[in-house]
Amino acid sequence: MRSVLLFLFLSHCAICGYTQVNKTDSLSRLLASEKTDTNRVTLLWRLAERYNSINPDTALKLSQQALLLARRIRYTEGESRSLAILATAQYLLGNYPKALNNYMLKLKIEEKRNSPRNYVSALSNIGLMYILLGEYPNALSYLYRANEMVEVAGGKAREELKYNIIVNIGETYYRMNRPDSSDLYFRKALAIAQQTGNHFSLGAAMLGEANVLALQDNHKAALQYYYSAFNYLNDGLNNEMLCEVTLGMAKVYEKTDRKDSAVFFGNKSFTMAEKGHFLSRQLDAAYFLSQHYKKRQRYDNAFYYLERASVLQEAIKGQEKTREAMIISNNEQMRQAELAEQKLQEKEMRSKQLQLLVIAICIPMLFLLTLFISRIKIHRMIVRFMGVISLLFLFEFITLLLHPMVADFAQHIPILELLIFVSIAAIIIPMHHRLEHLLIDKLTHVQPLGPITQTKPKSVKPKIKK
Repeated sequence: MRSVLLFLFLSHCAICGYTQVNKTDSLSRLLASEKTDTNRVTLLWRLAERYNSINPDTALKLSQQALLLARRIRYTEGESRSLAILATAQYLLGNYPKALNNYMLKLKIEEKRNSPRNYVSALSNIGLMYILLGEYPNALSYLYRANEMVEVAGGKAREELKYNIIVNIGETYYRMNRPDSSDLYFRKALAIAQQTGNHFSLGAAMLGEANVLALQDNHKAALQYYYSAFNYLNDGLNNEMLCEVTLGMAKVYEKTDRKDSAVFFGNKSFTMAEKGHFLSRQLDAAYFLSQHYKKRQRYDNAFYYLERASVLQEAIKGQEKTREAMIISNNEQMRQAELAEQKLQEKEMRSKQLQLLVIAICIPMLFLLTLFISRIKIHRMIVRFMGVISLLFLFEFITLLLHPMVADFAQHIPILELLIFVSIAAIIIPMHHRLEHLLIDKLTHVQPLGPITQTKPKSVKPKIKK
């Protein structure tokens, strides 16, 4: 169902293209004027999300910018969102290993957060990537975990994600050639789709069920589901899926020896794929028609479609090579961006270390200055003030040094950081007061307020009044 999921996303973009352009323009204007880093991260990933519908290459660059900035400022929500959109862009560009890696990174973040929906979504997307990479046991492992978690989460998360998880499990079993298990899950997906009444969901579930029934050689039931799927998907938006539907019908008709119907639906699938430029679907239909005409000993027709299949195969190989070159180019661009970000972080780190060094040098100098002032004739209040300032600098410097270690230990959880700093303050503040009194006493016990002279009162001789 890989191409189906991709086409669903792109078909939505075709409908909403004008609206998407307007939204990207407005978000770009907001981004140009925004100064706050957290808001910039949010605007970047939202803009990348819009561009995923229009231009995945641009979405790739924007989401990476959002990711690097979020990591620099340690903004967990922004990092998680950016990873998801970056992975989606890589999935759309066919870079499944990189997409899988970024979904894994998102999963590690979500394991530490209280967001069941995001956690389930990450599990489900990892399962989908493993399907596309052909690693079906791993796919089932993650999809089953997603299915269990979505049941626990319930509510809106279950409503939004349950169908996709069930369909992906059914598709995995179908690709593993286990029709009984696949049938079980496609029927569950169909039941969910019937509850929602969504035509696309109904059509996709019926297509999956039809494929399973055809694999089991239950031809009559398979045709019924294929026709039902065709009716639900025949809206002009799901032509690639219709190629799969009509080719499935052609194969069933061939097995039941209804040759004219097989040719009709085989040609329909080929023509529809040709109009939509769905090369892989067109190739499948060409191979089918070539083999079909060969069996009927119509060698001219068989040779024609065999030639078409050969040309299509070369075109697909060319597309794959182009895609591989684009993936290599995108990976290199991302590597260069990461190196630039690393250099920027190193520069910021050097600047912070230099500032800390200056502070560390200034604090002893301030103590020495206070000591020097205490030795000269100056009012004791000035000495006291200088001593207090020296101690304040010392203890604030200690707090400044401890902050990164505390933040890492508390995993940037504000309430935990607050509790740790309160505990540290409970130790430091009494120590600060004791040292303050001790220091001031040492500095000022020899320093009088100022010279005090006492004058004896003049003796006044009594006057004798004559």
